[in-house]
Amino acid sequence: MANRKQEAAAVSLGPQDLPEVVAHRVITDPGAIKALADPLRLRIMRLMQHGARKQARVFTVKQIAAELDEPPTKLYRHIKLLLKNGLIQVAEVRLVGGIVEQHYRVAQAGFSVDPDAGDGLDDDLIAVAGAAIDEFLHRYVDAVRTGKAFLHAEEALAHAPHVPGAGMVSNMRIPHEKAREFSARLVALVEELGATEHDENGLEVNMLTVLYVTE
Repeated sequence: MANRKQEAAAVSLGPQDLPEVVAHRVITDPGAIKALADPLRLRIMRLMQHGARKQARVFTVKQIAAELDEPPTKLYRHIKLLLKNGLIQVAEVRLVGGIVEQHYRVAQAGFSVDPDAGDGLDDDLIAVAGAAIDEFLHRYVDAVRTGKAFLHAEEALAHAPHVPGAGMVSNMRIPHEKAREFSARLVALVEELGATEHDENGLEVNMLTVLYVTE
């Protein structure tokens, strides 16, 4: 508690003078890349970024914990690391019952990690990829269990405006040229989705794509 009071003492009470939220940030900083190599921190970022293109929400640690169904004590070190690396910012400081309470917002509405960030970061980039996959699967399982997504195409079609999902987990051998063809088509699809203009009133589309060849 004393450490949090000391940190907040350097920030004046009240709303903070902050720059506009960046629409999209390409992460190249080694510290920020390391900070993103954790599924829980990615969950925190995704929660705080939701709707940030229009209006960034402001959260206390307790509010984040409640929405993620996690104990607040588990989140403080994660928040501190995200703050240290400029991924989130202190938006407001309040004095509540004699205790300094910080409120946070994201610094960017969306981000991507540069796979060519620099030498010596391969292990960190792999860790970020693993964390992103874990976080994606957590969201997918939660969406299916809570009726926000459907396993079967006919269920999705019966709950407009849902559209049928698609997915596959495979390990198979195919000809070299066929593998090249699939890779090129998948790259084109990923690029097309990435270039699609964000629409706050549109459907939320979640996609995880990984195709790799071991021989």
